[in-house]
Amino acid sequence: MGAVIYTNQKSNAQLKKQEEKYALERKEQFQQSKYVVLKPTLLLMPLFGLLDRLIVQNDYNRVLLYSGEDGFEFFDDDQKRSGQKCRLLLIENKTDLDVKDVSIFTKTILRNMSTDEQITYTTKNCASFLRGHESIVFRLANQQQYEMILSMNEKNLPSLLTFECVIEYLTLANQRIKYVYRININNDRRIEVESDGIESVQDDSEPLNQATTIFRNLQDYISGVDRNSYAWEKMGQAQMRGMMSQYNPQNERQSTAANEEAQ
Repeated sequence: MGAVIYTNQKSNAQLKKQEEKYALERKEQFQQSKYVVLKPTLLLMPLFGLLDRLIVQNDYNRVLLYSGEDGFEFFDDDQKRSGQKCRLLLIENKTDLDVKDVSIFTKTILRNMSTDEQITYTTKNCASFLRGHESIVFRLANQQQYEMILSMNEKNLPSLLTFECVIEYLTLANQRIKYVYRININNDRRIEVESDGIESVQDDSEPLNQATTIFRNLQDYISGVDRNSYAWEKMGQAQMRGMMSQYNPQNERQSTAANEEAQ
């Protein structure tokens, strides 16, 4: 009887271990199937360029533009939206999976290296969810910093812009992922990346106590555009520029001079 009881206990213990192992494997497989990385990309273009790209690429997914306490005057003003060429951070969900409880913190410090004057700009924005193939856009610098950068560039003054973005979100498998993107931009040209990757992944099913912040959906600004006609018009303009550059008299003179030198 003792031997039977011992054997049964050992078998039960082994079965329990196997069940725990299989449960852990199933959990890991489920987490892996719902794993999403929101990847930041640095851009340099007018905000109108983002609208243009959505039309030409025939992209109907939401693109959410966020800002800080200074609001959206930089985008709502037609002249600034079309004329100001600024640095943007595009955060993309390139998968078919949704994420939830998204929180994004940014901090930008612009320093005049000659006078040590500096301007700091911070934002904190939250979204309840971000669907697959949707994206989020931020400016690196606010209007005051943007104008200061132009002024320093014009006067050839050395500058340093440090930018940090911390992204936190929950996957559908209840994993909280923290992604940190940190760069330095010297003299508005040389970019040094300090951090660009996932800092932590933790099991967490509790949403953060945060309210959804205001955004602009870029799709709303191009809803009335005939995308096919617009794309054909852009293609025609590109072809015309190519033809003009091909038959430009200056190019012909340069080509002739090059041929004479070769002879």
